[in-house]
Amino acid sequence: MEKAKLLYFYDPLCGWCFGFSPVIKDLEKKFQEQIDFEAISGGMVLGERVKPLSEMKDYLKEAMPRLEEMTGVKFGKPYLEILEEGSLMLNSELPCIAMTVYKSMTQKSNIEFASALQSTLYEKGLSLNEIDNYKKLVESFDLPWEVFKNKLEDSAYKEKTYQEFQMSQQMGIGGFPSVVLSIGSQGYLIARGYRPKAELKSVIEEILAKESSPSK
Repeated sequence: MEKAKLLYFYDPLCGWCFGFSPVIKDLEKKFQEQIDFEAISGGMVLGERVKPLSEMKDYLKEAMPRLEEMTGVKFGKPYLEILEEGSLMLNSELPCIAMTVYKSMTQKSNIEFASALQSTLYEKGLSLNEIDNYKKLVESFDLPWEVFKNKLEDSAYKEKTYQEFQMSQQMGIGGFPSVVLSIGSQGYLIARGYRPKAELKSVIEEILAKESSPSK
């Protein structure tokens, strides 16, 4: 059986992806010998959807307690403060380009980088629209900041990122997080929205066993 691939469709601004982050990181640690993991940027907030945080405040304040209870993550005090203040513009473009740049510079886990992007916003309360806010994050992954910054400002990486958004749409991904497990020509949608780790672990093990059975 050829090595399986897991595609994790996410967006840096997706709160449920922030909640799903510990799950997908644990799954990568468990299955990395059998499965290649890749985070695919979804482009959830672009164009006409770009808006100030204040317009989402009521919805978010209602959704966050349930999200924290279901997933076990906690939104940081700095994020709660910028949510109250409300002027931060929600825009997926730059953090998604940052993921494209990251992939171009290292073979290390992009699942970990996706999680770190979300932590920058949802725990540290830093805007993902400002290039300088990426410096510490990039250096924590042992990447040269000046090289990363130059690529972040290069239109070629923006173009590659929009191709990734298109891929999500072509695959019919309608929401985030979504997870597709691909083995050969067979693809399995194993999560649409948040799904607990134990459930996903069982589903993945079942698919791997089925695909490696002699009757296949």
